[in-house]
Amino acid sequence: MLKYVAAFVGLAEGIVVGSAVVAFITLLDIVPRLAQVTETENYIGFYEIVIILSGTIVSLAWFSNVSLNAGKVILALVGLLMGVFVGLLASALTEVTNVIPVIINRFQLHDYIRYVLGSLVTGKVVGSLIYWIVINK
Repeated sequence: MLKYVAAFVGLAEGIVVGSAVVAFITLLDIVPRLAQVTETENYIGFYEIVIILSGTIVSLAWFSNVSLNAGKVILALVGLLMGVFVGLLASALTEVTNVIPVIINRFQLHDYIRYVLGSLVTGKVVGSLIYWIVINK
């Protein structure tokens, strides 16, 4: 009986977390904004299907202990794609919360927007490289 209760609680928690992730992605308008920036508005349905399928496949693979020995090249490609996703998510979050315009206006940096954005990108890349190469060997 206890294992059924634990299974039910685990399923309920998964539904809550999954719903929160979907709500977060929806709130940030990641898919429509990405389609607008890349001028691929006709493929929004495809983007949504890919997000749903990839989340489902990764969840099923996680619980079934599937391992792929695909090699370093595939691992690097997957890491790159995951980094792009996290970067898009972080960019969407800063865009929604209007962090960059507030900083630019508050500190009168209108002539230096290029340098502000460049420093944000460079800091993210250098910080990630330091973490993955030095700290997390």
